Amino acid sequence: MAEGAIVFVIFVSVAAAAVTLMLLLANAGARKPLPQSTVTARGYAVRRWWFATVLVVAVAAFAATIPRLPYPRADELRSSPHFTVVAQQYSFVLPATVPVNTAIVFDVTSRDVNHGFGIYDPAGHVVGQVQAMPDYVNHLPMRFERPGHYTVRCLEFCGVAHAAMQGAFEVR
Repeated sequence: MAEGAIVFVIFVSVAAAAVTLMLLLANAGARKPLPQSTVTARGYAVRRWWFATVLVVAVAAFAATIPRLPYPRADELRSSPHFTVVAQQYSFVLPATVPVNTAIVFDVTSRDVNHGFGIYDPAGHVVGQVQAMPDYVNHLPMRFERPGHYTVRCLEFCGVAHAAMQGAFEVR
């Protein structure tokens, strides 16, 4: 099962449980009113149970997702080749070629205003994006597994010719 499908199933399950709990609580209010001391004691008991449940779910989610963070790749990226990309109205200064099946890093900046740096694969799908900002360098780690002609488009409105702002490079 794909990761997106797993996340969807988990979301629907949690949402269904939450709706069921809310319906049970709403129907519980139709009974005879209880004395305040009983309500307070039950309220604190429910609060403790709810806090423990949320804590267990949060710790489980953290434990399940932390291995997927990019931190283990940090050493690999430091030693990867870096390619400078400069965005300017209305063009990109890009490398002509980048290597296939190699971890690389695009060092993206801008000469004038904010730009978006979006990389599209030969099939037209976005495979990476980052902001290009003046006086700041954003690092975009990438690994291209398919050779071909990749297109770069600006994803941030930057002026009247924004729609025509694009560039390209070859992955070989």
